[in-house]
Order: sequence, then structure tokens, then C-alpha cells
Amino acid sequence: MKKNIAIDFGASRIKSAAFLNSGNIIDKFETKGSNHFGNKEINPNFFYLSLIKHLKYYSKKYEFSKIIVCSEMHGFALYDQNTKILSNYFSWRYTKKNSNTMIKYLKKNNFQNLTGLKPRDGLPVVNWLTRKDYKIKQEYLCGIGEILCVKGGEYFGNLHSTYAQSTGFYKLNNKNFLNKKKFLNKIVNSKKNLIGTINFNKEEKNLYGGYGDLQAAFMGSKLKNNQLLINMGTGSQIILKDKIKYNNFEKRVYFRNNLNCITHIPSGRSLSLISKKIDKLYKKKNYLWNMIKKISINDLKDCDKIINLNFSSIKKTKISNKNKNDLIQFSTILLKSYCEQYIKILIKSKINKPKINKIILSGGIPKMIPLIKSYFEYKTGIVTKIDNSKVDETLKGLIKLMKFNL
Repeated sequence: MKKNIAIDFGASRIKSAAFLNSGNIIDKFETKGSNHFGNKEINPNFFYLSLIKHLKYYSKKYEFSKIIVCSEMHGFALYDQNTKILSNYFSWRYTKKNSNTMIKYLKKNNFQNLTGLKPRDGLPVVNWLTRKDYKIKQEYLCGIGEILCVKGGEYFGNLHSTYAQSTGFYKLNNKNFLNKKKFLNKIVNSKKNLIGTINFNKEEKNLYGGYGDLQAAFMGSKLKNNQLLINMGTGSQIILKDKIKYNNFEKRVYFRNNLNCITHIPSGRSLSLISKKIDKLYKKKNYLWNMIKKISINDLKDCDKIINLNFSSIKKTKISNKNKNDLIQFSTILLKSYCEQYIKILIKSKINKPKINKIILSGGIPKMIPLIKSYFEYKTGIVTKIDNSKVDETLKGLIKLMKFNL
């Protein structure tokens, strides 16, 4: 029986799984993600070569014909009408120095109501419009799924709406915003999407999906009504499938529906930077995480100091050599700050009982720090559960979505 391959081109890791049509996973593999390059431009070959590395791993063991992918959102490359790649790939970490003027302009011009997104650094629409020559060149936007087909096979011109919206050029009513010619492609809203083909070992392999990783993760979460999903990974999002309009929430395309989301919450990227600083200072590996494990719920309750975990603020944070007790105190402040940023959002958005009866925590951070669950329950009074599945929600979502593409 031939196998299928699901691949998530995530920020910290590129994760994949081989699975049967029944959905049973038989193997997994992972390589480094785009986070390895920081906020620099990335040669598109990185994604294609990463795909080949994953396919080679599985081809030694199995026969497969179909591949389904999702990827980090808000990243893009430029290509021409002949699908020739014209630029490097710009991830969501890439920002322009002169972006503030454009962000203010978009805020004044109803951007969030039109697109569902808050204008911010790293959005393709912001990076594109801040270029001096943006009106002159005939360029089109493509994501990682499209790059793979252009580099390694044939692209069929189908761009999924979950990616298209993340650029900031896409209206929620399915019409392009700001410039109708920024997509060379046909926009697809359904769960079925054949992006194109990949040539591998002298055979054509169909490539499906091109979904945003947020939507794939939500699909894999099996979230029920009146439940809230908080993903705590390299990046972090609060996701709720509800027709109610909540304060400060974005609208994210979810196939033919929308999700309520708050994205770009400081998470693993900021914590990892602090961890590296402390490891370097004390010359011990994972020293911060070991200190955090010593923290109790009472320590968090008694802590009355909060710090800003925004990545730009964390980069400026100086950590001097402290004794062990001081470091535990600092770790307590850090963990309290991490938890309270979510609590503050929930309170501000008026999301509480009885509207929400369960909070699901996914991603690597709550698995590493289960105390977060206890603190959430203490602060919200809502039953909180950590998703301890060994398979990432994105891969589970892709496996579920493949049923529509078989």
C-alpha cells in the first residue's frame, strides 16, 4: 500500500510524517526551520532542498505518491508571470526600517475590517509597499508551497486562501485588496487544493495543500464549541471558532469560514533568546528551564512584577551574573509575565465562563512547563488541558485534510 507524506514548514522545525490513507502515522522526520536564518532573507532553495531531504528519508523505506503541506504564514517570495522566482523569501520576521509610516496609513484606511488582519511589521503588504519601486515592477506573491512546485516541478496556479489572506492583499469577501494584480493565481477556499507536482526519483509526485499552519493546527486540534485553543510554540496564537466578534481579535480565513484569532503573542522565540543569554552567562545548558522547573504555583501567586516579553524588548534585556536564588526569582518573574499576557488578553476580550468551558494548551512550551496549566485554572476558573499528543497538531490537521485530496 502506497503511503502519503505530510510536511509542515514551520518556523522552528520542518516536521513531516508518513501516513496511510486510514490516517495512521507510520514514521516521522524533522529538520531545521526558517528560524535558523533569523530576520534575514532566505534563499528559496532552502525550502526545496529541505523538501527533498524529507522525501529522501521516506523513499528509503516506503513508496509514496502524494504530499500535502502547510507552512508558516506571512512569508513570501516574488515571481514573474512566467513563474520565475525573482527574489529571496521574506519570512514574518523580516521587517523594513521605514515600515511605521505604512502601518499608520493602513490603520487609518480600514485595513483590519477589510482584510481581517492587524497591520504590523513583517506583513508582506507592508514590506512590499515600503519599496520605492513597487509600482514599477510586474511582480506577484507566492508562498512556500508554490516555491516548491516552481523549483522542483510544475505549478498549477492554485493558491490557497489561508496563505493569500496572510499577505494582507486579500479581502475577507474574497477579493484582492490594494492591488488586484498581486496574485497571478486562482484563489482556492476549499479543503481540496492541488498546488502542482514535484519531480522526485524520476517520478511526478502530486503536491497538495499550501495551507496556513494556523488553520492546519486548528483542524488537527479537534476543538469543540465553547473551547479555546492557545498555541504556545515559537510563535503563539489564541484561536476561537465563533461567530461572535471579540475585542482585539483578528479574523482568519478558515476554508469557507473564519476563525477569531490573536496572533504574534511573544512566546518561544523570546524565551529561547533569554535562555541562550543565561546559558552563555552561566556556561550551563538549559539552565533557565531547569530553574523554571523549581517554581511553584505559590511562587507565581506571590510574584508582583511583570516584564515585557516582546522580542525587541528581550533583545535589549541585560542579564548580569546572579546567584541561584536571584535567578530563580528572575525565572519566576519571566514565567508570571508569560502567563499573564494571555490572562490579560482573555480579560480584555471578555472571554470567560460560561462562554468558554475549556482551554486547550498546545505546542512545546506547556508540555515543558505544566505549571502554566495550573496557573491558568487558578486565574480563569476554566478547566485547562495540555495537549500531550506526540504528533504536532499541524501534522494531524494535514492528515485530516488529505482525505479531501485523495
